[in-house]
Amino acid sequence: MPDSMSSKLALAAALKSLMVKQPLEKITVGDICASCGMSRKGFYYHFKDKYDLVNWIFYYEFVLQLYAEPQGNVWTFYERVCSYFAENRDFYLSAFAVRGQNCFSDYFCEVIHPLARQRLKDIYGEGADNDFYATFFTDAIRVSLARWLREQQEYSAKDYIQLIRRAALAISRETKFPLADEL
Repeated sequence: MPDSMSSKLALAAALKSLMVKQPLEKITVGDICASCGMSRKGFYYHFKDKYDLVNWIFYYEFVLQLYAEPQGNVWTFYERVCSYFAENRDFYLSAFAVRGQNCFSDYFCEVIHPLARQRLKDIYGEGADNDFYATFFTDAIRVSLARWLREQQEYSAKDYIQLIRRAALAISRETKFPLADEL
């Protein structure tokens, strides 16, 4: 199994290196394999396609650590997300630019949604609207995160999350949110 992991890591390093130079859409599986000296057969043994590899990189480098370490509050959680993306800016700018089947943007939501739902459950308690809140915040952070990465990161991850937090708190102070049965 260690050989399998080293093969995956070699493919991941090759893709990340290539994505610094060109967009994901222009990179082929052949390019990835040539970059790390692996055969196409070896690539397809581990991954369905290059998009599967992008998703694996996110899962392996980031998501596994989210599950392994305590996250604190929702703002600490989102700051960790933003810090990771800032450290890997070029890679994820290219990954977020891809649209369509198997795109990273969809995978990001698929992975972050249950984590966000758990954090929001701590705030709102158990309820039928928690999926809505988790979807709303996951979509909001995905779109905002992609824009933040494109705009050369005028703010650090910590400052960026502070701005989002201030905006959310200002809105929540301004508005009394009615319960579902009051609508």
